[in-house]
Amino acid sequence: MNRRVFIGVIAGGLLAAPLAHAQQANRPYRIAFLPDFSPGREYRLKLFVETLHELGRIEGRDYVFYRSGVFYEGDTKLALDRVLEAKPDLILTFNLGYAIAAHEATKTTPIVMWVSGFPVEGGVAESLTRPGKNVTGLTIYAGGEVFGKLVQLVHQAKPGVRRIGVFMSYVPPFHPRPEADVIVRGMSSAAAPLGLDLRIFEIAKPEHVDDALAWVTAQRVEALVLTSDPSLLRRASDIMRFAIAKRLPTIADAAWPFVEPPPLLWYAASFDALTRQVAPYVNRILWEGAKPADLAIQLPAKFELVINLKTAKALGLTIPPSLLQRADQVIE
Repeated sequence: MNRRVFIGVIAGGLLAAPLAHAQQANRPYRIAFLPDFSPGREYRLKLFVETLHELGRIEGRDYVFYRSGVFYEGDTKLALDRVLEAKPDLILTFNLGYAIAAHEATKTTPIVMWVSGFPVEGGVAESLTRPGKNVTGLTIYAGGEVFGKLVQLVHQAKPGVRRIGVFMSYVPPFHPRPEADVIVRGMSSAAAPLGLDLRIFEIAKPEHVDDALAWVTAQRVEALVLTSDPSLLRRASDIMRFAIAKRLPTIADAAWPFVEPPPLLWYAASFDALTRQVAPYVNRILWEGAKPADLAIQLPAKFELVINLKTAKALGLTIPPSLLQRADQVIE
């Protein structure tokens, strides 16, 4: 490398952070959520603000939030249109489907995934270690094995079950088919050694839930695995009331603990830990000048198993002591 090029490289490195601060000096950075925080989950936003504060970033002075007021994937276009009209400096997404939609709309605005499924299969990253595009952040699944774990755990809760139904909501058009294929393979690989009959019902819209519930009865399903796409969560209480009436053990990933009545089991990445992981990404991109393409997509720092004994009582089910001992939290 000649001397002039060398000096240019050094100067570029020294100027990267000051340039990031120069923009912030004119106005606070604008961070947009896609979708918006739904009511009842504002505490996560508070934790995010606290984590940025620990990094020296103050809401109102250094950044402001743009809130679209749109919460569900049925309104993805409306939410995305509002976000883009706000001209954010960074977009935080809460589902791989939203990250895909945002990436299709802009190749320049940084997109940070607070929550996502399989970003490589979804086409928003070239690899986890080097995303290569304008999308980075977190994925809550290391592979389909996580979903296989759901099958194993619900079977352990009631070892006598032989036919397990899956309400599979990570499907097109909101989710890419390759992502769904990874999940199904993970579940099937776990079910086969246990001799379980795994039945899968795909749910792409909230109105599909009625057919799914009728299918459960017709198929004589004995336990349910529940995924967490917003299309399914909009009918979550209906599903859980049905499951309890039919005495079906349930296990869910992600957001289901907020449902009333809650599922019997919940196994997913710790969202508090995810919040503390994602805030440094926002800090590095906005204030330190890092590029999303160069920031590796992280796996969850922690998974949690939660058992709800109130639901167990409603089901007339006694949870095996061995499973209770493995739980990170037992709700009585």
